[in-house]
Amino acid sequence: MRAALDYRWTRPRGFTLVEVAVSILLVMTIIVAAISVRYLAVKQARRGDAYNTAGKLGQMLLEGWRSSGAPATYDPIARFAGQTVIVITTTTMAPPAPTGFLTLGRYQVVLDNVNYYVTLAYINEDPSMTQQPAVLHAVVGFRHNYQAASVATGANYVRLTTYK
Repeated sequence: MRAALDYRWTRPRGFTLVEVAVSILLVMTIIVAAISVRYLAVKQARRGDAYNTAGKLGQMLLEGWRSSGAPATYDPIARFAGQTVIVITTTTMAPPAPTGFLTLGRYQVVLDNVNYYVTLAYINEDPSMTQQPAVLHAVVGFRHNYQAASVATGANYVRLTTYK
């Protein structure tokens, strides 16, 4: 009996061409999915970082503005002159000021290869009303591709308001 079992025909060992092709396709699908997830994660992290920096930039400008004299006399270019980290220039590509506010200025700031556009606007204090302080407002915008271009439409905005 033992001799009959030793001579049985067995299938050759190995993989067929179809099995190899399906395996390669599966592995490539997993690799492409992993690369796509990483790309989107990096893209969203950079966008979040840009929003965070825009908020900090707006807060820094508003705090500097609050510590100055009258709202109409604040000059962020002179205030931050000589700083190596931040360079502020005037521009016309910044977002518009909100309705009812006086525009102090429109500025461009470049940080970490991202172009931020800032509009500073204010409402003077009303001396007839004892409880109406000056309102200071900053709008910081940047484009989706972070390049230098107008942010009047199709951009990301961070809006901050404080009182003086």
